[in-house]
Amino acid sequence: MTDHTRTDSPDEIGVTQISRRFAWVEIPTPLRWLVPAVGVGIALLIALPIAMMIGRDGFLADSIRANDPSLDPRHMEFAINASIIYAVVLHAIDVALSIWLVVKLLQGRQWARIALSAYLVIATLCSLYSAAAGSAYLWAVIPGDSIHVIMLILLWAPASVRRFFAEHRRGRASSRANA
Repeated sequence: MTDHTRTDSPDEIGVTQISRRFAWVEIPTPLRWLVPAVGVGIALLIALPIAMMIGRDGFLADSIRANDPSLDPRHMEFAINASIIYAVVLHAIDVALSIWLVVKLLQGRQWARIALSAYLVIATLCSLYSAAAGSAYLWAVIPGDSIHVIMLILLWAPASVRRFFAEHRRGRASSRANA
């Protein structure tokens, strides 16, 4: 059918779909690609604090020392610990936010599309700022920012994605009108 409304169960037709009041709307392939992209992004978000913990007396200390060479050993230890704690907390929030927004996005929520886009732009700018502080983290910044740009393209460029959100918007508007 051209309106993507189906009465079959999702098990019978075997494609990724979302139910909304017995109407099934197929999730476009570009949006399905967001799931592995977020997976890779999460792996990088987890790997970076682990690398900071492992390299705490190496590249992390060198990076902090480059920004403030006058730190005494006690303050250096505090700066290292604070950097690691900050990275762990911030990246844990990023992981939870990414997962939640992608789930909502796959349910056809336009606000999640906008919020994820804003998050990706802010995360990219912040990672570029971190990379400017030192090249020790470029192994995470370059692939992470590349994934952010790819995700932004997948969220906005394909016509199938725009139709997906338009169909969900129409479906919610008609269900409110019928209520």
